[in-house]
Amino acid sequence: MEKLKMTMTAMMAVTMMSLHVQAHNVGESGKNSKRSKFVVAAGEKVDSVMTIADHEMLQEVTVKAQMPKTKLSGNSMITTIKGTTLAQSGSVLEMLAKVPGMTAKGDELEVLGKGTPIYYINGRKMLDKDELKRLRSEEILSVEVITNPGADYDATVPAVVRIKTIRRHGEGFGFDFIADNSQELTRGFTDPSSTLNLRYRHNNLDFFGMVNYWRWDNSNNFRIKQSTFLTDHGHIKNILQNSHVCDDWHGQGLNYNLGFNLQINEQHSLGARLESYNQFKSYDDMTVESENNLIGQDYSHQDSHSHYPYHWRANTYYNGQVGKLNIDLNIDFLTQKESLDNRIDVILPAESMMDQRSKSSSRLWAAKLVLDYPLWKGKLQAGSEMSFAKRKSGSSMTNYPLPSNDSRVKESNVAAFVAYQANLQQWGMVNAGLRYEHVGFDYTDLLESKNSIKRSQDEFFPNFSWSKQFGQIQTSLAYTMKTVRPNYSSLNDCIVYINSFTLQQGDSKLKNATMQEVSVNARYKWLNLYVAYERRNNTITQVPMAYDDAGVMLLKQTNLTDPVRNLTCFLSANPTWGVYSPSWTIGGQKYWNTMQFDDPRTATGKKEVTYTKPIFFFDLNNTFRLKHSWQLEANANIVTKGDVLNYRITSTACKLHFVVQKCWLKNDALCVRASISDVLQRSIQDVAQDCGFFYAEQTTRSRNHRVALSIRYTFNESKSKYKGTGAGQAELERMESSN
Repeated sequence: MEKLKMTMTAMMAVTMMSLHVQAHNVGESGKNSKRSKFVVAAGEKVDSVMTIADHEMLQEVTVKAQMPKTKLSGNSMITTIKGTTLAQSGSVLEMLAKVPGMTAKGDELEVLGKGTPIYYINGRKMLDKDELKRLRSEEILSVEVITNPGADYDATVPAVVRIKTIRRHGEGFGFDFIADNSQELTRGFTDPSSTLNLRYRHNNLDFFGMVNYWRWDNSNNFRIKQSTFLTDHGHIKNILQNSHVCDDWHGQGLNYNLGFNLQINEQHSLGARLESYNQFKSYDDMTVESENNLIGQDYSHQDSHSHYPYHWRANTYYNGQVGKLNIDLNIDFLTQKESLDNRIDVILPAESMMDQRSKSSSRLWAAKLVLDYPLWKGKLQAGSEMSFAKRKSGSSMTNYPLPSNDSRVKESNVAAFVAYQANLQQWGMVNAGLRYEHVGFDYTDLLESKNSIKRSQDEFFPNFSWSKQFGQIQTSLAYTMKTVRPNYSSLNDCIVYINSFTLQQGDSKLKNATMQEVSVNARYKWLNLYVAYERRNNTITQVPMAYDDAGVMLLKQTNLTDPVRNLTCFLSANPTWGVYSPSWTIGGQKYWNTMQFDDPRTATGKKEVTYTKPIFFFDLNNTFRLKHSWQLEANANIVTKGDVLNYRITSTACKLHFVVQKCWLKNDALCVRASISDVLQRSIQDVAQDCGFFYAEQTTRSRNHRVALSIRYTFNESKSKYKGTGAGQAELERMESSN
């Protein structure tokens, strides 16, 4: 053949690739000879590979590609999961801890330097964080970590993780079943869980449903030492208190969902999804034993029972295309109710019994419309998002001088946004956007009308990113402006009893925090460097203040008066060397925070406290993929001492985790996974807080030392076509964090 052209349609987006073309030729003698040509393709596209004219006929052509697992795309990092060792990581929760840009903090996941992200699965907003435990890594195609969300996301969203599952084909009925059990080794708690996913597909109609049963027990021990300095008749009085808190939480529940997707044609689809979360058993058993130099021993026992009469969520969506215009519409609804009965038995210094009762209910309507249209060298995007939330809460307490609370919060958020993304070829890719938000806040105190507040805010949030490839180095530069709104529990003026000398309260007058950030991201082969600098105003945190002259301390939510700055830097490495695939991340974070406190021990009565000591972290994940579908893992997470906002981390945490996994049947349909976590029992850090007249140290011993066994079986796999993305996600997050 004089010319052979192979179009690489599946690899158009690959930025770095090596192609090995082998041609088996047939000569005049009829014998086969082998000739090889090695082509290194480096650039933004790989369109075709063309051979040189030859007199011999090519009998066979083999194309091999080595694609990087992670690549930069604008202000996000996209990691390929399918075909890598990450695809055999057990649950998606375990898998995400190894994805570049993410780390595990206890039982939670964070985007490095950003905090807790929001998640999307196939475009649908994930509302239940336990879904990451139920979803398996084998089902995931790719993960996109967006460190600077654009104008189409709520201004409170710090980071976004978009998960795409493998697109599977097939008709009829299918299911997968997951059963696991976790054994806590110190207290002996046994926590089983099981999930059944059902699906049925016929032609363009797709039905799906899920049932999940869970039980969880958690035990923590806290030792708290605190000193409070007060002026008493011209002298300095130091109230010393040593407390030991034993807190055991027990929960049990049943979650389920059902929905459908209808693919009308290639341009139009719609669907609906209904979810329910039933936590039919939830109680907290806490013992507080204290000693202080005023009243001696203070011993109390608290027995708290939570009740959830209902918790429903619903989403409906429409995806369509009219000409070149793409339409994405989502409507969401949430309603939930919770009540808490807390009985406090005080044994010392004098026997008494208190009952604290609280209740809350929430309701939310939200809608989001996104339109995008190709324009010039890119895409123009515009849309609107609206949410209307209502929350009622109240509390009362007997036999203790705390005021009752009965309040109502209404909040409306109406936003409009516009963004443009353009590929300027040799000048790189540019993405710019602007979001406008009008937030109305109405707080009504039904017991004290003078405490009621009504206010509104109009804010603009710009963002910009530029990305370009220089040879084999991918780079991006981004600027973004965000806000942090207090969750509803932080806006609650209800005072909560902790012990005889400690109370806790929110503040309905809290302001929103605003932050601006500049970040740089660079990637070379399997190395990734990320640096970000942030300035935050009106930072929301909890600080102690004097409640009375007797030394009772009130821990209150407040806004910091001075701006807080922080610098984040991390380096990730994700190579593959034969059967060994390490995923290492090292980095650090440094805060610049200065606070002024009252302190009667100083000549001025004031004390300046600085929090500037950097904190470092090391994620060292090691995976060995062996023959016959065996996999071994040894993972370590280390976080050093340092300062975080207005807290001092006074100990180093080290979490060590081992896993062994074996799969059988076609496509690894049956898998067994065994693990042991927190081998060294050092996964929790100790914390101190210096607030001038008040100093406290907390030592925590959490029961995370567990062995776990899980079994998964999948029959007739097929991916749901559900394309709902959700609306009003920031309000959903704030409601969730209030419970």
